[in-house]
Amino acid sequence: MRQFARPFPLERLSLEARVLYTAFLVFLAAGLGSAVWLYASSFGGLGGEAASAYYLGDAPTEAPAAADGPALDLPDEGAAGSLRLAQSPRQVMETFHFHLFTVPVVLLIVGHLFMLTSLGMRTKAAIIAATSISTFVHLVAPLAIRFGGESLGWLMPASVIAASLGWLPLIAVPLWEMWRRLPARADAKGPEAAPR
Repeated sequence: MRQFARPFPLERLSLEARVLYTAFLVFLAAGLGSAVWLYASSFGGLGGEAASAYYLGDAPTEAPAAADGPALDLPDEGAAGSLRLAQSPRQVMETFHFHLFTVPVVLLIVGHLFMLTSLGMRTKAAIIAATSISTFVHLVAPLAIRFGGESLGWLMPASVIAASLGWLPLIAVPLWEMWRRLPARADAKGPEAAPR
């Protein structure tokens, strides 16, 4: 932990540490990409109405009453997609519960790597704070929509954009700084060339 108290340049990491941290950050970037894909697939766009429909369900449109017999509420034939049922409160809470334990751990790890970059302390603190807040809002957004109503649907697209913009520098800056200079080969220059 002393490296985080006194910044340790990422370019001084050993080759095996660079490979491990790079794999972690690449997996994280792929996870971020898949999250964006899942968001687009689930909600069909960046509108808050789509997020509200996902968590609260679609309101069926009323069909004209038939002259004989009971009227049926059917979805509009011209409407694209299928009828969505509301997410149950338990399902939304379970998803929130699992994400509340896993996402902060990943944020902690990638945040520590980001702290080792050469950016200024205030810049790093601002990016980490903004990412933490937007990520928390993104975790809470499904609960807010499900229990607070469709007027809070805007939280989902806003938090997706803000969190994505926050996570990108946490991933990209450490990758850049780790690999902008290749590590010196210890076997070619003797043991004193090995990173400490």
